[in-house]
Amino acid sequence: MALPEIALLAVVVGIVLAGLLLAARPLLARLAARNIRRRPTRVVIVILGLLVGTAVISSSLVVGDTLSYIFLEDVYVRLGAVDEIVSNEFGGQLFSFAETNLTQIRADMITARSPVDGVAPTLLKVMPVRNVAGNKGNQQITIMGLNASYEGAFGPLTTRDGRSLDTGALRPDDVFANARASADLNATPGQNLTLFYGTTNQTLVHATVADIVRDEGTASYERRAILFMDLRRAQSAFNENGSINLIRVSNVGGVVDGVAVSDQVTQDLRLSIASHHLALRVQDAKASGIAQAVQIGRAATELFLVMGAFGILAGILLIVNIFVMLAEERKPELGIARAVGFLRRDLLTAFALEGTFYAIVAAALGALAGLGLGYVMIYFFDRLVPHGDVVVTFHFDPTSVITAFVAGTALTWVTILLASWRVSRLNIVRAIRDLPEPGTPERSRDFLIAGILTSLAGLALTAWGFLTDTGIGKIPGPPVLAIGLGVAAASRGWARIALTLASLFNLLWILTPVGLLNQRTDNVSVAFVMTGIILVGSGILIAVFNVSEVLRALLRRASRGAGRPVLTTAVSYPTEKRFRTGMTVAMFALILFMVTLISMVQGLQASSLDTFVRQQSGGYDVIAYTTSYGEIPNFRQMLQQNFSDRLFLGGWSGVSSASVLPAKVQSVGGNRSYDYTLWGVDNFLLRSNGYGFTSFLPSYVNASTGLREDLTTRESVWLSLRYNHTLAIVDRSAAGPNQFVPDESRLRVVPGDRIRALDGAGHTVDLTIVGVLEQALQFTSGVFVDQDVVRAVFPAQERYTAYFFQMDPTVDVGAFRADLERVFFPYGLQTIDIREEIGRAFDASQQVLTLMEAYLGIGLLVGIAGLAVITLRAVVERRTQIGALRAIGFTRRMVLSVFLLEIALIAVLGVGIGVALGIVFAYKVY
Repeated sequence: MALPEIALLAVVVGIVLAGLLLAARPLLARLAARNIRRRPTRVVIVILGLLVGTAVISSSLVVGDTLSYIFLEDVYVRLGAVDEIVSNEFGGQLFSFAETNLTQIRADMITARSPVDGVAPTLLKVMPVRNVAGNKGNQQITIMGLNASYEGAFGPLTTRDGRSLDTGALRPDDVFANARASADLNATPGQNLTLFYGTTNQTLVHATVADIVRDEGTASYERRAILFMDLRRAQSAFNENGSINLIRVSNVGGVVDGVAVSDQVTQDLRLSIASHHLALRVQDAKASGIAQAVQIGRAATELFLVMGAFGILAGILLIVNIFVMLAEERKPELGIARAVGFLRRDLLTAFALEGTFYAIVAAALGALAGLGLGYVMIYFFDRLVPHGDVVVTFHFDPTSVITAFVAGTALTWVTILLASWRVSRLNIVRAIRDLPEPGTPERSRDFLIAGILTSLAGLALTAWGFLTDTGIGKIPGPPVLAIGLGVAAASRGWARIALTLASLFNLLWILTPVGLLNQRTDNVSVAFVMTGIILVGSGILIAVFNVSEVLRALLRRASRGAGRPVLTTAVSYPTEKRFRTGMTVAMFALILFMVTLISMVQGLQASSLDTFVRQQSGGYDVIAYTTSYGEIPNFRQMLQQNFSDRLFLGGWSGVSSASVLPAKVQSVGGNRSYDYTLWGVDNFLLRSNGYGFTSFLPSYVNASTGLREDLTTRESVWLSLRYNHTLAIVDRSAAGPNQFVPDESRLRVVPGDRIRALDGAGHTVDLTIVGVLEQALQFTSGVFVDQDVVRAVFPAQERYTAYFFQMDPTVDVGAFRADLERVFFPYGLQTIDIREEIGRAFDASQQVLTLMEAYLGIGLLVGIAGLAVITLRAVVERRTQIGALRAIGFTRRMVLSVFLLEIALIAVLGVGIGVALGIVFAYKVY
């Protein structure tokens, strides 16, 4: 039975037990029903307050469901009937292999009775293609060579009018274009295309569009713009006779359910490859894609739950506040009930029965409200966040709504039971007379025991955290210990001083720049929520225990005019009712802490954009790169023939190049390798880039002279690569964890360490780290060496070329990029405006943060509801006091001013604490 079903069963059992209790104790049931019926307005307010937590949980789950669904659909669209792929892939490049391997694998799969219904050969190439008639081109058109006799399991190519086609019917020079390629090339049937294959030794292939096929099935493979050829024609055109570079495998079953046997098929494929010692690898493409889509949904759910956790907590505080106020209002009534024979458990039961009604109704409405809130979030996600070709469709799993209902009911029930237990502990006489509970030796003993137990728990957490190096223990451990000691001290009458000092310690513990988090093992989301609660809770304790002293000091200095009695009366009640005041202040402070934190991060990002661009660009404005492997012949000559040196800062020296290679990198002597990009940079880039270092070696040996030379400047570190080809530079992502890169997925090195870079063919080079860059680079991350190293060790067909341009400030960068892509179109050159690209990513980040702010806005409703409840109940609860105030001369206006000032004080404290701590914490985490 699934977890939601078990949880739902638990709720049903709870409701049945409540029903049995109603039948067994009808008097308690009538008492609970009477309290519900007599003030329907209050019931509405209570339910609205209680449903917020469930709505947050429901919306988080629904958002996760939707994102999982849309990315699952994207997997099915991109792969169609393809479940696994077999290739000789390394670093994103597909290397060719003999087509006879396909025959061996097919035979083995038949022998093993593997549950597959299709194994098809493919020759897949990516290259620039130009429409001769319209002179419109695209640098990244995919060419797929298919053998029609193997394509039965993958479905036919279908024209727009529904006709089925296959590549076997194509004439030698014909191709089919899918709808996306047709749009990119502005191509129609009968038009001629020119295909530019290769970079260094380029081959021109001429083809005619025979027909246009829909973007579905094989024609929607990876959502690419595709031209389809017969396999034999593709092999001949691209000098790949007898070779393919991809085998597509379809499992028994449909597009969706075929993945159920993916583990078995993948195992059979790997056994076949191993038995023939083939240099191929198997990817369970669809299963991996589905797992990634599910993970995206889970991550989104976690993100929204983390953002909404403070709203949920505010809702819990509201529940506690409501029931404490209900108890205060009904104190005489409860005292009389106890006097006539009711036991404490009877009061607890009556409150629990009343709370059960609130819990079930609020959870049901909250789960439904969460659907609406989730829809709103997805609507704005579609409008604000870039998501490529993925179609956004609102979707939810009914089990998510059930889970939210169950979680909301359980959360409300537990909170109500705890609050009911607290209010059921009253003195009969004092309750009947509506007198405050005095401090007693028993209460002091209870505080002492609670303080000792809390201190022991904090000590255990601290010890566990430091012994196991986990932030989940180190972050809350000392604060819990401090609060425990403060509570123990409070039992001896030192509450204000002890808890203030404990809270100050907690603030210092969290805000001091000491690394408490273990990036490799800790759950960052849990740590973040804990940190926020500790900060806000500490701020509130300081406020509620000291605001009275501050206000009294201010009142002593205030004039003795007519306003002083109003001020004195207004501040007396909140300062006396510290628990209630703290609960209400917390509702505002928790939400505004998060809203302020996000707003500050937005502002800090905006203010540091120019600095970030400068760091990421290294002084360059445009990066250009080839989409196929190899180098553009005579690049500088062609550049000088078509462009003026006045376009570039410093003339032609403002143009640099790098030979780029996807590689595996590992520590020498280590056994774990990591995916990195190897950058072989030319002399121009070594001398003109602006990248700085966080650390580097003090000296190196110049290989040309044999002398050791000191490294004292940024420029000297870069030039060391030129004079010693055993040296390398790494960007900061390889030197330590940061908030964006998990520790376990990256190489960890410092200057002086030795690493080994290798390709798929076994070519290797050992290098010594001479320096670590200041930045974790977005566009050029990886390992930097001299260009001659890459050219000497690794074959040309494994590397591509990147070009860096430092533009004159007066140049129109957009026009230059267009001209550059036009001149070098046959080589598939594409360009990036670094500032524009970073700005686009920055805008997307800002939109996501704005979405989070809007989502957090629901938490403010809790605070507003809390103030409304407190104000309404305060008037009822303090009718005697109001009458006394009116009797001694307070006017209605003065009484109104008293209540407004009380509300203002609570709101100002909540806003002040939340905003102040949000600002400080934002500076710490950014």
